[in-house]
Amino acid sequence: MNEPIHEPPVAGAILFLLAGPILWGGHLLAVYTFHAVTCAVGGPWATAVVPGSIVAATLAAAGALLLGFSFPGKLAQALRCFDQDDSQPFLIRAGRLLTVLSLAGVLWTGSGALTLAPCVQFR
Repeated sequence: MNEPIHEPPVAGAILFLLAGPILWGGHLLAVYTFHAVTCAVGGPWATAVVPGSIVAATLAAAGALLLGFSFPGKLAQALRCFDQDDSQPFLIRAGRLLTVLSLAGVLWTGSGALTLAPCVQFR
């Protein structure tokens, strides 16, 4: 009798592929929301807090993306994307590509903290 074929869940593969873009979107949302709320509340401390928080969020997101890029097998196992014995080179390469693109987006968003004056548009 033939043994049934064990297929990994599709949701795990989708989450594995979209881990980088989801982190990029979360970073973008956090940076712009914090920036807008902090500058809208105002105060002399707002212009000092905003650049530092953007840099900290950017470094945290970039570090998480670099971990995902460096250890894609661990992330795939955590999401139950495929088994430890199974090799999915296309899935890993596609996930790494999306992670690199997301890292570029995170660094692009974070570069605004270093180049633009904070809270100017709210004055």
